[in-house]
Amino acid sequence: MITYEQAKNIIIAEGQSYSLKTQAIATPDICGHVCAKDLDAPISVQPFDNSAMDGFAVFSSDLVDAKEDNPVTLSRIMVIAAGDSVPDIDVTADQCVQIMTGAPLPKGVDSVIPIELVSSIDGDNITFTQKPRQGAHIRKAGEDFQKGQNVLKKGDLIEAQHIMALATLGIDKVEVYRKPNIAFLATGKELVDDLSQDLQSGQIYNSNAPYACAALDAMNVACKECTTIPDNQQAFEEKLKTLMIQDIDIVISSGAVSAGEFDFVKAGLENIGAKILFHKVYVRPGKPVLFARLPNGSLYFGLPGNPAASSVSLRFFVNHALRAMRSQEEEKPSYAKLMTAFSKKKDFRIFLKAKTDSWDDGFLTVDLFAGQASFMVNPFLKMNCWAVAPEGIEELKAGDVIEIFPL
Repeated sequence: MITYEQAKNIIIAEGQSYSLKTQAIATPDICGHVCAKDLDAPISVQPFDNSAMDGFAVFSSDLVDAKEDNPVTLSRIMVIAAGDSVPDIDVTADQCVQIMTGAPLPKGVDSVIPIELVSSIDGDNITFTQKPRQGAHIRKAGEDFQKGQNVLKKGDLIEAQHIMALATLGIDKVEVYRKPNIAFLATGKELVDDLSQDLQSGQIYNSNAPYACAALDAMNVACKECTTIPDNQQAFEEKLKTLMIQDIDIVISSGAVSAGEFDFVKAGLENIGAKILFHKVYVRPGKPVLFARLPNGSLYFGLPGNPAASSVSLRFFVNHALRAMRSQEEEKPSYAKLMTAFSKKKDFRIFLKAKTDSWDDGFLTVDLFAGQASFMVNPFLKMNCWAVAPEGIEELKAGDVIEIFPL
Protein backbone atom coordinates (compact mmCIF):
# COMPACT_ATOMS: atom_id res chain seq x y z
CA MET A 1 0.00 0.00 0.00
CA ILE A 2 0.96 3.63 -0.48
CA THR A 3 -0.09 6.72 1.44
CA TYR A 4 -2.92 9.02 0.41
CA GLU A 5 -0.45 11.80 -0.44
CA GLN A 6 1.55 9.46 -2.66
CA ALA A 7 -1.61 8.32 -4.44
CA LYS A 8 -2.80 11.89 -4.86
CA ASN A 9 0.51 12.97 -6.36
CA ILE A 10 0.44 10.10 -8.86
CA ILE A 11 -3.11 10.99 -9.90
CA ILE A 12 -2.34 14.69 -10.27
CA ALA A 13 0.77 13.98 -12.37
CA GLU A 14 -1.20 11.67 -14.69
CA GLY A 15 -4.05 14.15 -14.94
CA GLN A 16 -1.77 17.06 -15.75
CA SER A 17 -0.07 15.09 -18.53
CA TYR A 18 -3.40 14.03 -20.04
CA SER A 19 -4.24 16.03 -23.17
CA LEU A 20 -7.89 16.96 -22.70
CA LYS A 21 -9.53 18.52 -25.74
CA THR A 22 -10.75 22.12 -25.71
CA GLN A 23 -13.63 23.91 -27.40
CA ALA A 24 -15.06 27.43 -27.72
CA ILE A 25 -18.33 27.89 -25.81
CA ALA A 26 -20.68 30.86 -26.13
CA THR A 27 -20.62 33.06 -23.03
CA PRO A 28 -24.31 32.56 -22.07
CA ASP A 29 -23.77 28.77 -22.02
CA ILE A 30 -20.46 28.67 -20.19
CA CYS A 31 -21.40 27.94 -16.56
CA GLY A 32 -19.66 24.85 -15.21
CA HIS A 33 -16.88 24.85 -17.79
CA VAL A 34 -13.19 25.42 -17.00
CA CYS A 35 -11.15 28.07 -18.81
CA ALA A 36 -8.48 26.49 -21.05
CA LYS A 37 -6.23 29.53 -21.56
CA ASP A 38 -5.62 32.93 -20.01
CA LEU A 39 -8.11 35.54 -21.18
CA ASP A 40 -7.46 39.32 -21.17
CA ALA A 41 -9.86 42.24 -21.48
CA PRO A 42 -10.22 43.26 -25.16
CA ILE A 43 -11.44 46.78 -24.28
CA SER A 44 -11.42 49.20 -21.39
CA VAL A 45 -14.55 49.63 -19.30
CA GLN A 46 -15.89 52.18 -18.97
CA PRO A 47 -15.15 52.73 -22.69
CA PHE A 48 -15.54 56.52 -22.20
CA ASP A 49 -16.12 59.00 -19.39
CA ASN A 50 -19.84 58.98 -18.61
CA SER A 51 -22.34 60.20 -16.08
CA ALA A 52 -23.34 58.16 -13.05
CA MET A 53 -26.48 60.26 -12.51
CA ASP A 54 -29.24 62.10 -14.31
CA GLY A 55 -28.25 65.74 -13.95
CA PHE A 56 -26.03 68.46 -15.37
CA ALA A 57 -22.40 68.27 -16.43
CA VAL A 58 -20.51 71.39 -15.35
CA PHE A 59 -17.13 72.96 -14.74
CA SER A 60 -16.71 72.81 -10.97
CA SER A 61 -14.82 76.10 -11.16
CA ASP A 62 -17.99 77.86 -12.40
CA LEU A 63 -19.77 76.97 -9.15
CA VAL A 64 -16.98 77.52 -6.64
CA ASP A 65 -18.99 80.32 -4.98
CA ALA A 66 -22.45 78.77 -5.34
CA LYS A 67 -24.52 78.59 -2.14
CA GLU A 68 -28.05 79.27 -0.92
CA ASP A 69 -27.54 83.00 -0.61
CA ASN A 70 -25.42 83.21 -3.74
CA PRO A 71 -27.07 81.17 -6.53
CA VAL A 72 -25.18 80.76 -9.81
CA THR A 73 -26.98 80.37 -13.14
CA LEU A 74 -25.45 78.54 -16.11
CA SER A 75 -26.68 78.25 -19.67
CA ARG A 76 -27.80 74.80 -20.89
CA ILE A 77 -26.40 74.26 -24.38
CA MET A 78 -27.54 70.68 -25.11
CA VAL A 79 -29.02 67.43 -23.76
CA ILE A 80 -27.09 64.13 -24.01
CA ALA A 81 -28.84 60.77 -23.54
CA ALA A 82 -27.37 57.31 -22.92
CA GLY A 83 -26.49 55.81 -26.30
CA ASP A 84 -25.63 59.15 -27.91
CA SER A 85 -22.21 59.50 -29.51
CA VAL A 86 -19.47 61.21 -27.55
CA PRO A 87 -20.25 64.88 -28.34
CA ASP A 88 -17.69 66.76 -30.39
CA ILE A 89 -18.24 70.12 -28.73
CA ASP A 90 -16.35 72.38 -26.37
CA VAL A 91 -18.25 73.43 -23.29
CA THR A 92 -17.08 76.84 -22.15
CA ALA A 93 -17.31 78.74 -18.89
CA ASP A 94 -20.82 79.59 -17.69
CA GLN A 95 -22.31 76.72 -19.72
CA CYS A 96 -23.68 73.31 -18.70
CA VAL A 97 -24.99 70.19 -20.40
CA GLN A 98 -28.00 68.21 -19.29
CA ILE A 99 -26.96 64.56 -19.17
CA MET A 100 -28.55 61.21 -18.44
CA THR A 101 -27.11 58.23 -16.55
CA GLY A 102 -24.61 56.41 -18.77
CA ALA A 103 -24.40 59.20 -21.32
CA PRO A 104 -20.93 60.24 -22.56
CA LEU A 105 -19.42 63.40 -21.11
CA PRO A 106 -18.41 66.25 -23.40
CA LYS A 107 -14.82 67.49 -23.26
CA GLY A 108 -13.77 69.69 -20.39
CA VAL A 109 -16.56 69.27 -17.86
CA ASP A 110 -15.36 67.75 -14.63
CA SER A 111 -18.44 67.20 -12.45
CA VAL A 112 -22.06 66.13 -12.62
CA ILE A 113 -24.70 67.64 -10.37
CA PRO A 114 -27.72 65.34 -9.83
CA ILE A 115 -31.02 66.74 -11.07
CA GLU A 116 -32.49 66.71 -7.56
CA LEU A 117 -29.78 69.13 -6.33
CA VAL A 118 -30.56 71.77 -8.98
CA SER A 119 -32.14 74.87 -7.47
CA SER A 120 -34.31 75.85 -10.46
CA ILE A 121 -34.74 75.36 -14.21
CA ASP A 122 -36.04 78.28 -16.25
CA GLY A 123 -35.86 77.37 -19.92
CA ASP A 124 -32.14 76.94 -20.58
CA ASN A 125 -31.16 78.88 -17.47
CA ILE A 126 -30.14 76.38 -14.81
CA THR A 127 -29.55 77.70 -11.28
CA PHE A 128 -27.32 76.00 -8.73
CA THR A 129 -26.81 76.69 -5.03
CA GLN A 130 -24.20 74.02 -4.22
CA LYS A 131 -20.54 73.71 -5.08
CA PRO A 132 -19.77 70.25 -6.61
CA ARG A 133 -16.75 68.17 -5.80
CA GLN A 134 -14.43 67.89 -8.81
CA GLY A 135 -15.06 64.50 -10.45
CA ALA A 136 -18.37 63.97 -8.65
CA HIS A 137 -20.72 61.41 -10.26
CA ILE A 138 -18.41 60.69 -13.20
CA ARG A 139 -17.43 57.18 -14.27
CA LYS A 140 -13.95 57.45 -15.71
CA ALA A 141 -12.84 55.57 -18.82
CA GLY A 142 -11.07 52.35 -17.78
CA GLU A 143 -12.13 52.69 -14.16
CA ASP A 144 -13.63 49.16 -14.06
CA PHE A 145 -11.42 47.25 -16.53
CA GLN A 146 -8.24 48.23 -18.32
CA LYS A 147 -7.66 46.84 -21.81
CA GLY A 148 -5.22 43.92 -21.51
CA GLN A 149 -6.09 43.23 -17.86
CA ASN A 150 -6.35 39.53 -17.04
CA VAL A 151 -9.97 38.42 -16.72
CA LEU A 152 -9.75 34.62 -16.46
CA LYS A 153 -6.82 32.31 -15.89
CA LYS A 154 -6.32 28.84 -17.29
CA GLY A 155 -7.99 26.47 -14.84
CA ASP A 156 -10.62 28.91 -13.54
CA LEU A 157 -14.04 27.34 -13.05
CA ILE A 158 -16.50 29.65 -14.80
CA GLU A 159 -19.67 30.36 -12.84
CA ALA A 160 -22.67 32.66 -13.23
CA GLN A 161 -20.92 35.72 -11.77
CA HIS A 162 -18.23 35.53 -14.45
CA ILE A 163 -20.81 35.95 -17.21
CA MET A 164 -21.54 39.53 -16.12
CA ALA A 165 -17.89 40.54 -16.55
CA LEU A 166 -17.47 38.62 -19.81
CA ALA A 167 -20.60 40.20 -21.31
CA THR A 168 -19.55 43.66 -20.09
CA LEU A 169 -16.31 43.24 -22.00
CA GLY A 170 -18.04 42.00 -25.14
CA ILE A 171 -16.46 38.55 -24.93
CA ASP A 172 -18.85 36.33 -26.87
CA LYS A 173 -17.10 32.98 -26.36
CA VAL A 174 -14.35 31.43 -24.28
CA GLU A 175 -11.93 28.57 -24.96
CA VAL A 176 -12.69 25.94 -22.33
CA TYR A 177 -11.78 22.35 -21.60
CA ARG A 178 -14.25 19.90 -23.02
CA LYS A 179 -16.07 18.11 -20.22
CA PRO A 180 -14.25 14.79 -19.66
CA ASN A 181 -16.14 11.80 -21.02
CA ILE A 182 -16.63 9.11 -18.39
CA ALA A 183 -17.78 5.50 -18.52
CA PHE A 184 -18.94 3.90 -15.25
CA LEU A 185 -19.07 0.13 -14.84
CA ALA A 186 -20.72 -1.50 -11.84
CA THR A 187 -19.66 -5.11 -11.34
CA GLY A 188 -21.49 -7.93 -9.60
CA LYS A 189 -24.05 -10.60 -10.46
CA GLU A 190 -25.90 -9.70 -7.25
CA LEU A 191 -26.77 -6.20 -8.51
CA VAL A 192 -30.28 -5.29 -9.63
CA ASP A 193 -30.44 -2.15 -11.78
CA ASP A 194 -34.24 -1.94 -12.00
CA LEU A 195 -35.22 -0.32 -8.70
CA SER A 196 -38.87 -1.24 -9.26
CA GLN A 197 -38.04 -4.95 -9.43
CA ASP A 198 -38.45 -7.14 -6.34
CA LEU A 199 -35.22 -8.58 -5.00
CA GLN A 200 -34.61 -12.30 -5.22
CA SER A 201 -32.53 -14.32 -2.78
CA GLY A 202 -28.95 -13.02 -2.65
CA GLN A 203 -29.66 -9.84 -4.65
CA ILE A 204 -29.17 -6.17 -3.75
CA TYR A 205 -30.10 -2.99 -5.58
CA ASN A 206 -27.34 -1.22 -7.50
CA SER A 207 -26.79 2.05 -5.63
CA ASN A 208 -23.27 2.81 -6.86
CA ALA A 209 -24.20 3.42 -10.50
CA PRO A 210 -26.98 6.01 -10.02
CA TYR A 211 -25.01 7.70 -7.26
CA ALA A 212 -21.86 7.86 -9.38
CA CYS A 213 -23.72 9.34 -12.34
CA ALA A 214 -25.19 12.06 -10.11
CA ALA A 215 -21.87 12.76 -8.37
CA LEU A 216 -19.99 12.93 -11.68
CA ASP A 217 -22.59 15.30 -13.07
CA ALA A 218 -21.94 17.56 -10.06
CA MET A 219 -18.23 17.41 -10.99
CA ASN A 220 -19.13 18.82 -14.44
CA VAL A 221 -18.27 15.77 -16.50
CA ALA A 222 -20.18 13.90 -19.18
CA CYS A 223 -21.13 10.37 -18.09
CA LYS A 224 -21.33 8.77 -21.54
CA GLU A 225 -22.07 5.26 -20.34
CA CYS A 226 -23.27 3.74 -17.08
CA THR A 227 -23.71 -0.01 -17.18
CA THR A 228 -23.50 -3.17 -15.09
CA ILE A 229 -21.37 -6.15 -16.03
CA PRO A 230 -21.30 -9.63 -14.46
CA ASP A 231 -18.49 -11.10 -12.38
CA ASN A 232 -16.70 -12.34 -15.46
CA GLN A 233 -13.17 -11.32 -16.39
CA GLN A 234 -13.61 -12.04 -20.09
CA ALA A 235 -16.74 -9.87 -20.27
CA PHE A 236 -14.86 -7.14 -18.39
CA GLU A 237 -11.93 -7.23 -20.81
CA GLU A 238 -14.22 -7.15 -23.84
CA LYS A 239 -16.03 -4.14 -22.40
CA LEU A 240 -12.75 -2.29 -21.86
CA LYS A 241 -11.66 -3.00 -25.43
CA THR A 242 -14.95 -1.57 -26.68
CA LEU A 243 -14.56 1.56 -24.54
CA MET A 244 -10.98 2.12 -25.69
CA ILE A 245 -12.09 2.74 -29.28
CA GLN A 246 -14.57 5.35 -28.10
CA ASP A 247 -13.88 8.92 -26.99
CA ILE A 248 -13.68 8.07 -23.28
CA ASP A 249 -11.23 9.91 -21.03
CA ILE A 250 -11.76 8.00 -17.77
CA VAL A 251 -13.21 4.55 -17.14
CA ILE A 252 -14.44 3.95 -13.59
CA SER A 253 -15.58 0.65 -12.14
CA SER A 254 -16.98 -0.31 -8.75
CA GLY A 255 -16.40 -3.69 -7.16
CA ALA A 256 -14.15 -6.68 -7.94
CA VAL A 257 -11.01 -4.73 -7.02
CA SER A 258 -9.96 -6.34 -3.74
CA ALA A 259 -8.31 -9.74 -3.26
CA GLY A 260 -11.20 -12.19 -3.41
CA GLU A 261 -11.60 -15.10 -5.78
CA PHE A 262 -13.99 -13.11 -7.99
CA ASP A 263 -12.06 -9.82 -7.84
CA PHE A 264 -10.92 -9.80 -11.45
CA VAL A 265 -10.34 -6.09 -12.20
CA LYS A 266 -6.56 -5.99 -11.64
CA ALA A 267 -5.95 -9.21 -13.58
CA GLY A 268 -8.22 -8.08 -16.40
CA LEU A 269 -6.42 -4.75 -16.69
CA GLU A 270 -3.02 -6.42 -16.80
CA ASN A 271 -4.28 -8.89 -19.39
CA ILE A 272 -5.19 -6.11 -21.85
CA GLY A 273 -1.88 -4.29 -21.31
CA ALA A 274 -2.92 -1.56 -18.86
CA LYS A 275 -0.28 -0.07 -16.57
CA ILE A 276 -1.22 -0.34 -12.89
CA LEU A 277 -0.08 2.90 -11.23
CA PHE A 278 -1.15 1.93 -7.73
CA HIS A 279 -3.39 -0.60 -5.99
CA LYS A 280 -4.38 -0.14 -2.33
CA VAL A 281 -3.96 3.03 -0.33
CA TYR A 282 -3.83 3.72 3.41
CA VAL A 283 -7.36 5.18 3.47
CA ARG A 284 -10.69 4.07 4.85
CA PRO A 285 -13.16 3.57 3.44
CA GLY A 286 -11.65 2.73 0.06
CA LYS A 287 -8.40 0.90 0.83
CA PRO A 288 -8.48 -1.38 -2.28
CA VAL A 289 -8.79 1.55 -4.74
CA LEU A 290 -6.83 1.02 -7.96
CA PHE A 291 -5.52 3.52 -10.50
CA ALA A 292 -4.23 2.58 -13.96
CA ARG A 293 -3.56 3.88 -17.44
CA LEU A 294 -5.19 1.95 -20.28
CA PRO A 295 -3.21 1.08 -23.44
CA ASN A 296 -4.95 3.89 -25.37
CA GLY A 297 -3.92 6.49 -22.75
CA SER A 298 -7.29 6.77 -20.98
CA LEU A 299 -7.24 6.74 -17.18
CA TYR A 300 -8.85 3.98 -15.15
CA PHE A 301 -10.12 3.97 -11.55
CA GLY A 302 -11.17 0.73 -9.88
CA LEU A 303 -13.31 1.65 -6.87
CA PRO A 304 -14.32 -0.69 -4.06
CA GLY A 305 -17.90 -1.95 -4.21
CA ASN A 306 -19.10 -0.87 -0.77
CA PRO A 307 -21.14 2.32 -1.24
CA ALA A 308 -19.25 4.60 1.14
CA ALA A 309 -15.90 3.38 -0.20
CA SER A 310 -17.05 4.02 -3.75
CA SER A 311 -18.25 7.51 -2.77
CA VAL A 312 -14.98 8.39 -1.01
CA SER A 313 -12.97 7.16 -4.00
CA LEU A 314 -14.98 9.32 -6.39
CA ARG A 315 -14.60 12.35 -4.15
CA PHE A 316 -10.97 12.07 -3.13
CA PHE A 317 -9.32 10.17 -6.00
CA VAL A 318 -11.31 10.64 -9.23
CA ASN A 319 -11.91 14.30 -8.41
CA HIS A 320 -8.15 14.94 -8.21
CA ALA A 321 -7.75 13.58 -11.74
CA LEU A 322 -10.61 15.70 -13.08
CA ARG A 323 -9.16 18.88 -11.57
CA ALA A 324 -5.65 18.12 -12.82
CA MET A 325 -6.88 17.36 -16.36
CA ARG A 326 -8.49 20.82 -16.44
CA SER A 327 -5.51 22.70 -14.94
CA GLN A 328 -7.40 23.49 -11.75
CA GLU A 329 -5.56 24.08 -8.52
CA GLU A 330 -5.62 21.42 -5.83
CA GLU A 331 -8.74 21.72 -3.71
CA LYS A 332 -8.25 23.25 -0.25
CA PRO A 333 -10.17 22.08 2.83
CA SER A 334 -12.30 24.09 5.21
CA TYR A 335 -11.85 23.69 8.96
CA ALA A 336 -14.28 23.02 11.80
CA LYS A 337 -14.19 22.25 15.51
CA LEU A 338 -14.87 18.58 16.16
CA MET A 339 -17.71 17.78 18.55
CA THR A 340 -17.29 13.99 18.51
CA ALA A 341 -14.16 12.12 19.64
CA PHE A 342 -12.82 9.44 17.29
CA SER A 343 -10.07 6.81 17.42
CA LYS A 344 -8.43 4.95 14.55
CA LYS A 345 -5.33 3.10 13.36
CA LYS A 346 -2.33 5.40 13.08
CA ASP A 347 -1.29 4.59 9.49
CA PHE A 348 -4.67 5.30 7.88
CA ARG A 349 -6.37 8.48 6.70
CA ILE A 350 -10.09 8.13 7.45
CA PHE A 351 -12.85 9.99 5.63
CA LEU A 352 -15.82 10.28 7.98
CA LYS A 353 -19.50 10.85 7.30
CA ALA A 354 -20.28 14.09 9.08
CA LYS A 355 -22.48 17.12 9.42
CA THR A 356 -21.20 20.65 9.87
CA ASP A 357 -23.07 23.58 11.41
CA SER A 358 -22.27 27.30 11.56
CA TRP A 359 -22.93 29.41 14.65
CA ASP A 360 -23.52 33.08 15.35
CA ASP A 361 -20.03 33.40 16.85
CA GLY A 362 -18.60 32.68 13.39
CA PHE A 363 -17.36 29.18 14.18
CA LEU A 364 -18.02 25.96 12.29
CA THR A 365 -18.52 22.74 14.20
CA VAL A 366 -18.64 19.20 12.85
CA ASP A 367 -20.36 16.12 14.25
CA LEU A 368 -19.51 12.58 13.19
CA PHE A 369 -22.29 10.11 12.50
CA ALA A 370 -22.65 6.63 13.86
CA GLY A 371 -22.53 4.11 11.03
CA GLN A 372 -19.08 4.81 9.61
CA ALA A 373 -18.80 1.27 8.18
CA SER A 374 -18.26 1.36 4.43
CA PHE A 375 -21.46 -0.58 3.66
CA MET A 376 -23.71 1.82 5.63
CA VAL A 377 -25.73 4.29 3.56
CA ASN A 378 -28.16 5.64 6.18
CA PRO A 379 -25.86 8.56 7.21
CA PHE A 380 -25.91 9.85 3.60
CA LEU A 381 -29.45 11.10 4.24
CA LYS A 382 -28.21 13.76 6.67
CA MET A 383 -24.49 14.25 6.11
CA ASN A 384 -23.30 17.43 4.38
CA CYS A 385 -19.53 16.97 4.47
CA TRP A 386 -16.62 14.58 4.80
CA ALA A 387 -14.48 15.03 7.92
CA VAL A 388 -10.83 13.95 7.75
CA ALA A 389 -8.99 12.02 10.43
CA PRO A 390 -5.41 12.22 9.10
CA GLU A 391 -2.72 9.60 9.14
CA GLY A 392 -0.09 9.83 11.87
CA ILE A 393 -2.50 10.10 14.81
CA GLU A 394 -4.67 7.61 16.67
CA GLU A 395 -7.06 9.93 18.51
CA LEU A 396 -9.21 12.91 17.60
CA LYS A 397 -10.57 14.72 20.64
CA ALA A 398 -13.69 16.85 20.94
CA GLY A 399 -12.54 20.43 20.42
CA ASP A 400 -9.85 19.57 17.86
CA VAL A 401 -9.94 21.61 14.64
CA ILE A 402 -10.01 19.26 11.67
CA GLU A 403 -10.28 19.39 7.88
CA ILE A 404 -13.68 19.08 6.23
CA PHE A 405 -14.68 18.86 2.57
CA PRO A 406 -18.11 19.37 1.00
CA LEU A 407 -19.78 16.27 -0.40
